[in-house]
Amino acid sequence: MLTNYRAALRAPGSAAFSAASFIMRFSIAVYPIAFVLLISIRTGHYTFAGVLSGIYVFANGLGNPVLARLVDRYGQSRVLLPATAVHVAAVAVIVGLAQADAPDWALVAPTVVCGFSYLSVGSLVRARWSHVLAGRPELTTAYSLESTLDEVIFTVGPLLATILATQVDPVVVFLFGGALVGIGAVWLQRQRATEPPAHEVGSPRHGSALRYRGMPLLVLAAVAMGAIFASAEVTMVAFCGQHGSSGLAGVPLACFAFGSGVSGFVYGSRTRAGNVLYRFRRQSLMFAVLPLLFLAAVNIPVLAVLAFVVGLGIAPTLITSFGLVEQIVPGGALTEGMAWLTTGLSIGYGAAAALVGRLADAHGARFAFSVTIGSGLLLGVLAVALHAQLHDRTAESQATLVS
Repeated sequence: MLTNYRAALRAPGSAAFSAASFIMRFSIAVYPIAFVLLISIRTGHYTFAGVLSGIYVFANGLGNPVLARLVDRYGQSRVLLPATAVHVAAVAVIVGLAQADAPDWALVAPTVVCGFSYLSVGSLVRARWSHVLAGRPELTTAYSLESTLDEVIFTVGPLLATILATQVDPVVVFLFGGALVGIGAVWLQRQRATEPPAHEVGSPRHGSALRYRGMPLLVLAAVAMGAIFASAEVTMVAFCGQHGSSGLAGVPLACFAFGSGVSGFVYGSRTRAGNVLYRFRRQSLMFAVLPLLFLAAVNIPVLAVLAFVVGLGIAPTLITSFGLVEQIVPGGALTEGMAWLTTGLSIGYGAAAALVGRLADAHGARFAFSVTIGSGLLLGVLAVALHAQLHDRTAESQATLVS
């Protein structure tokens, strides 16, 4: 089972850049909860805490494709440190304002800068894997590895952030997150040998990655995936609270992430045959129907089991999504294309989180699972539409070659 992973990690420099990116992107799971903890612990209220966390996520979603386009144009090494310096400075401002008991509104501007300047590290590392393993079957395994590491981050990150905020001080969470981003960025920037080549000066510039056929639909599919994640997670927390066991909410959430981690690891352990477009449609359709299982939840233990099963659909769908980006956009726009996928996930996550909480309060957690189910069905429809769109293009290309 580990043969493919060993083969991928034997590529020169791969273990080092994967480790550096893991450190740099660990804070993606720390910052959103850090803003909530900072405001809620300081004021005892959650309304502005949620707003500030949403502002951060939205700003990060806007910044991802912008910075990724600069990376494609100038190279990772030239963008990493300047962007990270701005990010770390914004974190320092947030910490300073919090320590000075500044009014809530003063935190908005540095939060926007903090989110916007945080590079889409997952896009950077996947672009490196695409560069060092170009054309090799181990590339799917490498994407699986990164998806598994993402699940580790989203399982451990919020827990660690909560412990630091409640047992030490909320600002320590920001110091911890900023330090990890800075250390990871410096380490990754030094690894020039595995860096994808920048867009050559004087060569024609690529348009936005969204202009390539299939990308808009793929980003919309990512929005649906993000909505599945957020609505499932928020509703599971509400379910536990409405069953009188808020303290157990971490159990189904951990099972959800663990299911994804297991499926991602297993998916990458085998060499996958067949076109990635077909695999994306198959994985998306499977993931589209799995949320229906949440309707069978009658208590927290059953919910935890169902969360694990539904989570099995996450990683393979994400892995094939990133693989499909590689086929849709040219190399000169690859980082931006992957960043747009991450932006789609963020938009879907933020929108669904805002909607499902109100539904859970007004109508109960069982009704709120309808958002998860509806998002899943939307993903299935978009996957079928995307397959039809790109399959037609493939068929046309083959017909041209034959003629």
